[in-house]
Amino acid sequence: MTATSLIIRARGLFDAAGGEHSRGASLWIAGDRIQAVYGAEAPAAAPGVPVLDFPDGTILPGLMDSHVHLTFGTAHRMNGPKSYDYVVEEDSDALMLQRCVRNGYLHLLQSGITTMRDLGARGRTTFDLKEGISAGLFRGFPTVHASGRSITITGGHFYFCGEEADGPEQCRLAVRRLVKEGADFIKVMGSGGGTYITDNRRASFTLEEMRAIVDESHRHGKATTTHSIATESIANAVEAGFDCIEHYEFVELDYTRKFDPAIGARMIERGVWLSPTIQTGYRQMERLRELKEQRPLTPDEEESLKYFTWKQEGQRYVTGRLHEMGARKFLIGTDAIQEFGDYAIGLELIVQAGLSTREALLSATRNCAEAFGILDEVGTLQPGKLADVTIVRGDPIADIAATGNVLQVVKAGYPLPMGALALFPHGPGAVVPPKRPRRPDPQVLRT
Repeated sequence: MTATSLIIRARGLFDAAGGEHSRGASLWIAGDRIQAVYGAEAPAAAPGVPVLDFPDGTILPGLMDSHVHLTFGTAHRMNGPKSYDYVVEEDSDALMLQRCVRNGYLHLLQSGITTMRDLGARGRTTFDLKEGISAGLFRGFPTVHASGRSITITGGHFYFCGEEADGPEQCRLAVRRLVKEGADFIKVMGSGGGTYITDNRRASFTLEEMRAIVDESHRHGKATTTHSIATESIANAVEAGFDCIEHYEFVELDYTRKFDPAIGARMIERGVWLSPTIQTGYRQMERLRELKEQRPLTPDEEESLKYFTWKQEGQRYVTGRLHEMGARKFLIGTDAIQEFGDYAIGLELIVQAGLSTREALLSATRNCAEAFGILDEVGTLQPGKLADVTIVRGDPIADIAATGNVLQVVKAGYPLPMGALALFPHGPGAVVPPKRPRRPDPQVLRT
């Protein structure tokens, strides 16, 4: 047997493979792999083997985020109707790439996210990030699966990424181009979204175009996912054979939300992965409610509060209905949040929608690994798998909010220095122009 290189002890353990311990547990790691999992009874460790002890903690598989945009996370710059536009107009690809590194570490150290899926970035930014990871420039960095540029119609949501396509043949070409550049999967903007000039009530692509994207992606062995808010776009995605649907808000042309049980049944029957990004808008709603307690809101702020409240209530309602119908293939994803490291609230909200705490934890671990096609490596705590581990304070089975108190993260057997979080401050990430040299006072210039 390979010599043990690290032992983690805690009060509890959830392995996401059917095993749980609540009265003592330990995880034995050899190199970058899990060697063994024990309950309260474990063999004696060899002398000199380091032990990380968390008497009030729970050991979890490394948590995963199914939907990030690493180039954003720009705090208050993500407020307002043109938030995406402001950021992409002002920031270079080079700045966005550097921000990807900061955001990845924030998510890793603050929320315990050891694997994430980036669903859309401009140019080659996330491909370049993956090259840096592959080159070993960062230790303990999260595993990143990247779509690169999300495919959209001319002028569609995230058009600024640079992968616009119209008609089935252009759609096929876009897939081939992304595969050539290194896309791990293919992301499509099936409806409008937060980009200022788009309409989230309407499908963007035709069913024929969506089928061409799925067919071409699957021919290259790539999974597909689609941003689909409008009801028509959700129906198109299901019929076209998409592997995963993001958001699925069932928004109609009159801005009402009408959950369609027939479409929901087909989503479940066809085994579509469901990524509700259930926390999007929550922090904005929370901030406006707090502000309203301090002073009257402006008309624009009142309108924003109504919108974010409508969005939040709808996201939980639709996910709850699908769960009632038997859906279990949910994924936890954060989307273009204002600050990375703000992840656990999504688990709390999906439990409020109707999932059990165990189901929520599976949505953040095993389900993501299966949807990403990497369950043979990560997603559960089992011997032989990569030692990606998140330890939280408390018992998330009893209270899912415990996932918000991360004590330690281990990435591929390497215990991260948790104090390093201070090296990656939150902030808007906007370039500050250099100050001009002070001009001399003309009155003192005398000959």
